[in-house]
Amino acid sequence: MTDTAIVRYGEIGTKSNTVRKQMIQTLRQRIEERIEHEGLEYDKVSTRQGRIVAHTEQAEKTAEILKKVPGVKTVSPAEKTEPEIEPIKKASENFDYGETFGVDPNTGNTELSTPEIAEEIGSHVQEFTGAEVDLDEPDTWLGVDVREDEAYVFTEIFEGPGGFPTATEGTYAALISGGIDSPVAAYQMMTRGADILPIYFYNKPIAAEDHLMRFKASVRKLKKFHPSKKWKALIIDMEKVIEELMEVERGRMVLHREIMFRVVEKIAEERDLEGLVTGESLGQKSSQTSSNLEMTSSSISKPVMRPLLTRDNNSISEEARRIGTFEEAEINSACRSISPDNPATILDRERLENLREAVNVEELVEKAFDSKEEITL
Repeated sequence: MTDTAIVRYGEIGTKSNTVRKQMIQTLRQRIEERIEHEGLEYDKVSTRQGRIVAHTEQAEKTAEILKKVPGVKTVSPAEKTEPEIEPIKKASENFDYGETFGVDPNTGNTELSTPEIAEEIGSHVQEFTGAEVDLDEPDTWLGVDVREDEAYVFTEIFEGPGGFPTATEGTYAALISGGIDSPVAAYQMMTRGADILPIYFYNKPIAAEDHLMRFKASVRKLKKFHPSKKWKALIIDMEKVIEELMEVERGRMVLHREIMFRVVEKIAEERDLEGLVTGESLGQKSSQTSSNLEMTSSSISKPVMRPLLTRDNNSISEEARRIGTFEEAEINSACRSISPDNPATILDRERLENLREAVNVEELVEKAFDSKEEITL
């Protein structure tokens, strides 16, 4: 009988009145876009006192997709009814209950009090189900959310990512490889309100075309969190860079990362972007030791955002599965690693400077920057 998906937000409520109103309207728009993107039927998406409500007969499916939308703290498939005890009682009869239950009321600014709702609805549910009341760990929580002009009754609460709606906190250049980590990092930034420009470094001839396909497939999965945007991406041809770097043994990966960062900084300056986003995780690779991260970051002035810095492989893979980018990262690729057999986990500045001069980093950065190609996804 659910006919509504009721969305709650968290951090948005801490903003000033003006910013909060803007973010709520943006989140409402993102929710509507996401529903339309999935082809689900709905009547409208409206704002209520502290809530955003999607009116739809496909409330379960709608709640399932909305729980991944940046800015959504929680979402519930619910039955909408009048904000009075008797209609709420009737609505409570349309849900399944376990052997124990509890009533969790939220009244907002209404005449009904939470003790009144808990007592009246609890007695009614107990009467028609025979279930026992348990306010510690019940089999079923019955939520009753009473707003000024309507009430919502539900038994499920899906956790969302929280944060802010996408494209409310500036635009960042996101380095996305098509692997598992970088799309998750980009998504994490989107949950903080960032918009992203995906950038792919095409490491020819080491990387085959199917690796580029992984990148495109991953970004298409990220599109669903901001589907109204005309998504573009930049492809950087790294063939000339790779030819030079393959002559370097220890320190190759740090040079590779530095060149990437410097190219992206030039793009960020050209397009007035806020900074860079990477999928780096501390210690996960030789180029991601603390000293090597410091060296690659110190080569540029734009801020480098590393939302996965302290995350482990399992948690990153789990989130990739949740947002739908894991399968794309698992597409078979003929790519061979450019990492040497004995990579440098610690590279001193003198050695790095000598390597920079040996390969003429400035020239390689310019060649890679000039190779960029913009595509529409």
